[in-house]
Amino acid sequence: MKTGFVTWTDREPPLEPCAVAATGEAARRLAQRLLELDRAVSSRLYGVAGQTSLLVLGAEANLPWVDGVSYLGRDLAAPELLLPTHIEPLVPTANLLERALRQRFTKYAPPLAVLPATMTIISCHGALQLLPEFIQAWLNGDKI
Repeated sequence: MKTGFVTWTDREPPLEPCAVAATGEAARRLAQRLLELDRAVSSRLYGVAGQTSLLVLGAEANLPWVDGVSYLGRDLAAPELLLPTHIEPLVPTANLLERALRQRFTKYAPPLAVLPATMTIISCHGALQLLPEFIQAWLNGDKI
């Protein structure tokens, strides 16, 4: 799969998920699922949101599973990036992609989440604890 200037290939073994991200309708489904989680689980999750995107950080066991989302993990070669768990960039090393993205997106604080399918880069630096009122406000289109 080629997105922008990067070609991606299957990753074996896949990375351990530490984040889940979605855009559009999948992001809305993810937000709805977050509202259904037990408070003890949701209190261990952090997130960042854009107008049509949602990214949730947490331990794999706490991440909700929803159709149409992307699961992200950390590649030890590029610790400032969150990359898709099942594909990897076809570059000599993942840290080359990390350096290129850090140079291109200088105003974004790491870690940076990479969503190849939508060619989206999201800074996870300002992630906040996921409170139900924040999630509902995002679903309602309110400014948070």
